[in-house]
Amino acid sequence: MPESPLPPAHLAALLFAASVAWCTWRVLYNIYLHPLSRFPGPRAAASTRLWLAYVEVFKGVSLTDLRNELHAEYGNVVRISPNELHFSDPAAYDAIYNTKNKWDKDYEFYRAFDMDSSSLCYIKYPEAKQRRDVLSTLFSRSSILKMQDLVQAKLEMFCDVLKSDHAAGKASDLSLGFKCLAMDTISSFCYGRSMSAIDAPNFHAPLVIASENCLPILAITKHSGFLVWLLRQIPPRLAVKLGSPVMDAMFHLKKVQMRQIEDILRDPSELENAPHPIIYHELLNIDAQKGRLLPSKLSLFHEAQVLLAAGTDTVGVALMSTVYHLLAHPDMCTRLRMELRSVWLSCDECPRYEVLEKLPYLTAVVKEGLRLFPGLQALPRVVPPEGAVVCGIAIPGGTIVGQSLTFVSHAESIFPNAKSFDPERWLQADSKSLEGFITAFSKGPRSCLGINLAYCELYTALAYIFRRFELQADPTRQASLSFKEHFVPYFTGEHLHVFCKPVDT
Repeated sequence: MPESPLPPAHLAALLFAASVAWCTWRVLYNIYLHPLSRFPGPRAAASTRLWLAYVEVFKGVSLTDLRNELHAEYGNVVRISPNELHFSDPAAYDAIYNTKNKWDKDYEFYRAFDMDSSSLCYIKYPEAKQRRDVLSTLFSRSSILKMQDLVQAKLEMFCDVLKSDHAAGKASDLSLGFKCLAMDTISSFCYGRSMSAIDAPNFHAPLVIASENCLPILAITKHSGFLVWLLRQIPPRLAVKLGSPVMDAMFHLKKVQMRQIEDILRDPSELENAPHPIIYHELLNIDAQKGRLLPSKLSLFHEAQVLLAAGTDTVGVALMSTVYHLLAHPDMCTRLRMELRSVWLSCDECPRYEVLEKLPYLTAVVKEGLRLFPGLQALPRVVPPEGAVVCGIAIPGGTIVGQSLTFVSHAESIFPNAKSFDPERWLQADSKSLEGFITAFSKGPRSCLGINLAYCELYTALAYIFRRFELQADPTRQASLSFKEHFVPYFTGEHLHVFCKPVDT
């Protein structure tokens, strides 16, 4: 007769014991036998990747602060998880993010966005390059120069709101306002349809608010693939019934974007109705794909989401932080306003971007704002199988490596008094050599695709604001740039509220 199976209680105990044994072995292996065991760092970090989840999610520590503390204790290179190293030496940035490296991205980090078929989240370089090549024409400098009237049109609308706020005797929330401006600009540029965020009362656009409130979720989803899957299963109707404004706004955006994509896929002649070339002209261009299949509906949606988010947060935060620093230095505001008046004689006639970008002090302000920009932090890359050398240190193949941008742009060895906002540093004879240390748009073959549009927006927006208005920070609200790192900054302090008084001439 066959032997009877183990009783359920015994089987459960056996499985539990096996799990404990496996976890114990894995922890011991990570600490003592792993290829990275020779690198310094907290023992808990070497043991399991769950340590990062515990510190970030449960203790609420910003990874930006954590990295600073770890490097102060352990030195230039720190093991922050079983298979991940972070560097503090500024030289590491170019070693990791240079134009020659075609390294993969870290899947566990980028899965948090749930946009796997987008240029941001393609793990392998060839896929990302192919998508980048298709879109590069639209985001080229020549294309942006032709499209700058769109940027100015959005700024005219933005300035009208600031004037209305002044007439009502209230300060404008520029923390939200600049994001609304950036969102309307990038949506009009990419889709030929504005999100009309500028029109929202007090700049409280539901989609901008939702985008901000979603940021802390990234701190969780990057540690849990199951949660990414679970969020994907929530039906739109259920989210609406639950009464979540965040989910409601995000699902509304999905509905709008999907409807446009479906209309175009069903009838490509719809593209003829676009006011100018948009992303779907390029993405659905058979010639541009060079024999490859056209992107799927899901891939088109993912790309649309990525471009909207990237074009909103980076520009919006850069403008806000630059204005924040300028308002702390009235002499700088006066100097900038005088320079703008030299080429912008009448308030009604804005110079072209080609004129603005040649202004020395405005250029210095833009560069210094981007240097102090608390934007994208560590973007993890995977060392290829043959290994690599970073800062003279041999790194085994398969290791995840990265460096937060602030370890370069805030380095005292490169920028003396690095925490001070000082446009003068960009007006010195040797300032050209510093430009390579602006990391706001990342570096290398996977750097920000929209850099030309971003620069156009930064130059033009700062020119509009400081030429057309006299600005004064609301003394009753102490604005703060304190933030937690959730891929992009999640600001935890008071918003920047500014009284914007229009000038007559």
